[in-house]
Amino acid sequence: MRRRFIPTHYHRELFNKLQNLTQGNRSVEDYYKEMEVAMIRANIDEDQEATMARFLAGLDPNIAAIVELQHYVEIEDMVHMSMKVERQIKKKGTTRAYGGSTTKWEQGPYKPKPTFSPNENGGPSRNVKPIAETNKGKGTTMPARSRDVQCFKCLGRGHIASQCPNCNTMLL
Repeated sequence: MRRRFIPTHYHRELFNKLQNLTQGNRSVEDYYKEMEVAMIRANIDEDQEATMARFLAGLDPNIAAIVELQHYVEIEDMVHMSMKVERQIKKKGTTRAYGGSTTKWEQGPYKPKPTFSPNENGGPSRNVKPIAETNKGKGTTMPARSRDVQCFKCLGRGHIASQCPNCNTMLL
């Protein structure tokens, strides 16, 4: 019956899918469920250590680095610890984005300019270029200070037209 309805390459594709399975942008729980389903479909009955190694190899590298430091006897413990680590990383990611120590000026459109660091010869480092050199050939030059920027809507200084605080626009 199986020979008639299941193509010969079906098992090979299942093994390839299982071999190349990674977490990607799925949650740890979804990744583990998909791995279990793929193992059941491929009819794989492997040692629990091999399953744990397969699970760890497909995890997100940030999560795997923390999880592999722990000692586990069963894969369920490993999955639960991975889910905890994933929640902590997500929580840290949201607090850094909104509650970090950066000032409003650093978050705005004007980033601080890199400072010149001397290399071995005493000259400026090769990877840092002055503003005049980076804008060569572009036709426009970026002002060095934010107060030198002029708005085209209200002709005010210190902001650009897309960030204009005035709701009224000039009509000619």
